[in-house]
Amino acid sequence: MALVGFSLAAFMLLVPLPLKSRIGSAIGDLAHAPMFGGIFIAILLLWHRVSPLDQFGRAWLGRIALVTLCVFILGILVELAQTLTGRKAASHDVVANGLGILAAGMLCIAVLNYRYQPRRIWLSGLAALLAIGLVGIALTRPVRIIWDVLSVHRAYPSISSFERDWEMTRWHFDDCGGQIVSTHATDGSHAMRWSVRATEHPAATLVETVTDWSDAQSFEVDVTLAPTYPGIGGLYVKVIDHDHADYHEDVCRKQFLLTPGKTQHLVISREEIINGPDTRKLDLSNVKLVSLMLYRPEVPTWIDVDNLRVTTDQR
Repeated sequence: MALVGFSLAAFMLLVPLPLKSRIGSAIGDLAHAPMFGGIFIAILLLWHRVSPLDQFGRAWLGRIALVTLCVFILGILVELAQTLTGRKAASHDVVANGLGILAAGMLCIAVLNYRYQPRRIWLSGLAALLAIGLVGIALTRPVRIIWDVLSVHRAYPSISSFERDWEMTRWHFDDCGGQIVSTHATDGSHAMRWSVRATEHPAATLVETVTDWSDAQSFEVDVTLAPTYPGIGGLYVKVIDHDHADYHEDVCRKQFLLTPGKTQHLVISREEIINGPDTRKLDLSNVKLVSLMLYRPEVPTWIDVDNLRVTTDQR
């Protein structure tokens, strides 16, 4: 049973995930703490079967400490090995592994203390509470991401308002970065500061949005170019459906000229979205991405972005 369990764990940890979405990754992250907690308990039980201990004391605590260290190192090695199988190593996975191991250790202490030292039931209760707390901390990140995935659909026709830090996990950045700020907010009290480098095409891409924009009359966004920028900025706003052949010509793209220090309301009409691709009509019922690209910025700069929204007939 241990061999089957370890083999299954190795398969789940090393084989590339079939779901390359935020919710798929979050579901995978949910498994890290319980999985490594289970590995910890399995190794401890196997050791106990080979060399039993008849009382709870320093020997048990020594075993728990040694197994904790070994399984934690195993978790780090697994994350490094993932880079060889097409997956990416993630520091938050290492943290989740460690929290799951510590939680399993606390659970073992609670059970062993209750079995061998029933008069010290307070220690079992404290260890059990610590185990529950550690598991809760480990599951917080994936649960919040799953919640944010669900909120994407509830918020439509609002696409992104940056009122929660977890909205930033919806974005992918090329030659740039993003963070939540409280300046130039036009919807609520926060916006995204999009920091770009002086490269060819720095782009911020919203990789998760509502797919069906069939009722859309326009797509709108508010932007503010840094007042220190030395000239007019050329911003391309793109709407991309699942049928796109490339990210340049077979998409809806519209250029806007940005004035430094001025908050501007940018609008792409329904007709412009549909007729955006060079050789076909864009499918509004199958939208995949929204992308912002600053064309050849002269110097590193920033743009505050807020209130990405689809307007509909019900507006």
